Amino acid sequence: MLNGDIDRAIDTCLAPEQMRAHLQPLLAPRGAVEAVRIAKAHRSASRRRDPHPLVALYEVRLRDEAGTPARTLRCYGKVCRAGVAAGQPAGGARSLPELGMLLWTWPADDALPQLARLLDPDATRPFWGEPAEGVEAVRYEPERRATLRYTRASGPALYAKTFVDERAEAIHRRFAWAWDRSRRDARAPRVARPLVYDAATRTHWQEAATGTPLGEWLQRDAGQAWLSPLACAIATVHDAPRELAGAESQDTAHWLVEVRRRRQKIVRAVPALAASAEATVAAIEQAASTLPPHAPAVIHGDFHVDQAWFDGERIVLFDFDEFALGDPMQDLAAFLVRLPAEVDAQALAATWLTAYAQQAPQHFCAVRLRWHLAVQQLLRASRAFIFQLPDWAGEVQRRLACAETLARQAQAECAA
Repeated sequence: MLNGDIDRAIDTCLAPEQMRAHLQPLLAPRGAVEAVRIAKAHRSASRRRDPHPLVALYEVRLRDEAGTPARTLRCYGKVCRAGVAAGQPAGGARSLPELGMLLWTWPADDALPQLARLLDPDATRPFWGEPAEGVEAVRYEPERRATLRYTRASGPALYAKTFVDERAEAIHRRFAWAWDRSRRDARAPRVARPLVYDAATRTHWQEAATGTPLGEWLQRDAGQAWLSPLACAIATVHDAPRELAGAESQDTAHWLVEVRRRRQKIVRAVPALAASAEATVAAIEQAASTLPPHAPAVIHGDFHVDQAWFDGERIVLFDFDEFALGDPMQDLAAFLVRLPAEVDAQALAATWLTAYAQQAPQHFCAVRLRWHLAVQQLLRASRAFIFQLPDWAGEVQRRLACAETLARQAQAECAA
C-alpha cells in the first residue's frame, strides 16, 4: 500500500472542492478560483516503476481579479513520492509542497515544446492559405501527446496530432494506406483524409471526417445497419500490410506478462481481492496453454465504439495510433467489452461476430475470442483503479469475476 501521507495527498488531489482551496493562492492570488473539474486522473500503486502515484488533468474556472471575466485554465499536476524538490523539472512548474505536487498550466509541457508553435492560428496557413479563427485541444495527455482542432467561419475543421516521439509518422503512413484503400474498394472503411507529416513538430495533419458517431447511433437505437459494415471495416484492418504494424507484437506471451502485471496492480490497490486476482490470472494462464494457434495479423490495438462513425453504408475509422501485430480476436474482444452499459452487448455480438466470421474466416476463432474477452475484462478491472472510476473497487471485483468465468469457459472449450 502507499504510505499514509501520500494517500492523504492523493485523496485531496482527487477532491475538486479541496483542490479549489489549494489552487486559489497559486492561480488567482488577487481573484478567485470558482470551480475545479478533474478531467482525467491516472493513479499508480507501483513504488518501483513510477515515482508519481498520481497524474491529474484539471480544468479550473477562475477570475484573475474581481470584476474580470471568468476563464478556464487547463492544468496538469504530478504527485511526487519523494517530494516536489526531488521531482522539480528543468522547465517552469509551480509547486504545491503540502500535496507533494508539481503543477503546469497549459500549454507549458516540457515534453511537448512544439505546442506553442502549433497553437498559433498561422499553423493552418499551408493548408488553408489563411490562419485559423479558433484553435482548441480536443485531447491532451501530459508529456505524451495532444490533438488540436482548427476552425474557421466556413468549411470543415482541420486536425493535428502531435507526440513526444516520432509515432505520428507511422500514423500518417497508416492513414495514407487506408485513404487509398477506401478510394479503391467501396466496402473498405473511410478515414479522415491525411494531409502531411511534419517532422519538425512531430505532427500528423488531417482533414475532418464526416458521419455519425457510432455511440450516438447506438443511443438512439437506429437499427443494426452498421453491424456488417463494421465487421468489414475491422476485417480490412486485419488484412493490412504487416509493415504498417511496426515492431510491436501483442502475442499470447505479451498478454500473459501484462495480466501478471495487472494482477500486481490490483493486489496493491485492493489487498482484499488478492485471492480473486490470483485465481483469475491462473485461469487465464491455464487457458492460454490450450489455445489453438493463429497467424499474426495487423490489429487496431485500441478498438472501441468511439473509434467508429457510420456514414451512409460505410464505417469511418479513427485513431490508428496503436497498430501492432497480434490476434484479430483481441480487437473484437476489446470492442465488445467496452460497449456502453446501456447497450445489449449479447444481442449485438451474435450478429456482428457472424458477419465478421463471414468476412474473415481465416482470422475468426470463437475460443480465442473468449480468452481475449477474459484478458480484456482483467484490463478493465485494473483501469478502474488507475483512472479512479466511480465505485472503482466494486468495478474491480465485478470485472475479475467475469474474467475468471470467461477464462474457465475457454479452457473447457479447448478440452472438449
